[in-house]
Amino acid sequence: MKRLLIICAVMMVSASAFAQKANVKKVKNKVEYSSTPIAYDFSNLEADKVAELRELIEPALTNPESKDMADTWKYACRLKVWEMNQLLKQYQANNNTFPDPNAFFQNQYDVVSYYETYVKMMKTPDAKGKLPYKEEEMAKEITTSQLAAKGARGNLLIAASNVVYTDPAAAKKYLDLYYESADNPLFEGLNLKETDPNMPLGYYIYAVALKQTGGDEATYVKYLEKSLTTDQGPIACQDLITFYKEKKDVVNERKMLEYGFEKFPSVIVFGVNLIQMEFQDAHYDKCIELCNNAIERIETGVAPSENEKGEKIESNKWPYYFKAAALYNQGKREEAYNAFLKANEINENIDNLSGAANCCAMLATQNATNAAVSKKWYGEAIKLYEECRTKYPDRSDIWGYQLYVCYNNTNNVTKANQFKKYSNNK
Repeated sequence: MKRLLIICAVMMVSASAFAQKANVKKVKNKVEYSSTPIAYDFSNLEADKVAELRELIEPALTNPESKDMADTWKYACRLKVWEMNQLLKQYQANNNTFPDPNAFFQNQYDVVSYYETYVKMMKTPDAKGKLPYKEEEMAKEITTSQLAAKGARGNLLIAASNVVYTDPAAAKKYLDLYYESADNPLFEGLNLKETDPNMPLGYYIYAVALKQTGGDEATYVKYLEKSLTTDQGPIACQDLITFYKEKKDVVNERKMLEYGFEKFPSVIVFGVNLIQMEFQDAHYDKCIELCNNAIERIETGVAPSENEKGEKIESNKWPYYFKAAALYNQGKREEAYNAFLKANEINENIDNLSGAANCCAMLATQNATNAAVSKKWYGEAIKLYEECRTKYPDRSDIWGYQLYVCYNNTNNVTKANQFKKYSNNK
């Protein structure tokens, strides 16, 4: 009895496998030998007829005895093309908007992956070394497959860009297939890596998807680096800078700042961050050189003064300030004085104004043996400190004690006494 049950079970499995093969053959007979020729994309079939074909083919895609048959995938691919056309009809009927964009994106993914499998099955010989189609028929099928799948492959890039921030895992899936398929036998002879101009457009999208899905860091960096020569170069560069900064990798952070400042002259923020780094390291000559470079870009219009919204670009003020501060720290007081005044013209604030005033006070002290020169610089210092007092009355910590010293050193006792109460602020 037990042996009989086993035999019955084997017969049931065999019957199931046979049924799937038979179903594929049934579809072939309906499509290829119909009294009315059926279009490649099944566009001349009623929806219920297409549904019948799908019911026959879909189980065959996973059945062990039929899933490796070229014919199984041949008709599965054509069903996917029919589905694509139905979605495009919905798009046109809905004012060129997909009611469900994800359904279309998934369809495009399926079209490419299905055709990949179909071409693989066509090129795989059976146990006797025989290919499923004759050479001429195979060549025709491969050409048709390429034409059907090439557009869908391009749409995977659009799909990824649409969902990268809402569904990064899906974006990565789309791009994995997009890039893998460039080398797939499906597109053999098309040399997509060289002929597809859109290949670089997905690099940054892929990096973003990896970042959001916790992907491999080395791959994340690789795709950001690949993005540097694309339109997304500046933002990819900034992401690399952020990555290295978070890793406390100062060497590579500096390299990327230098790269960004050189390669993206209109994006002044790279120069500003590099300038700040050099200033903090007390590399004042290099800091001043970079500041002069950045200032030239700003004043010649290479680096815009406003963003797309017409708002002032705040980072443009910093090269002027750091140039003045670096000159000050080098002891070049008169050059620093002029640089602080220029910085204050660009962005009026107490740091620039008091910086210029401090330079004047120090120049007055340095020229103490020359009464006329010393008096001139004290006069300029007083003027600037008084301007600080007028414009920033709550910052007596900046101007209070300094005015006391300047008036006292110019023998203006009345004025000095007025500010003597700030002498504790020194």
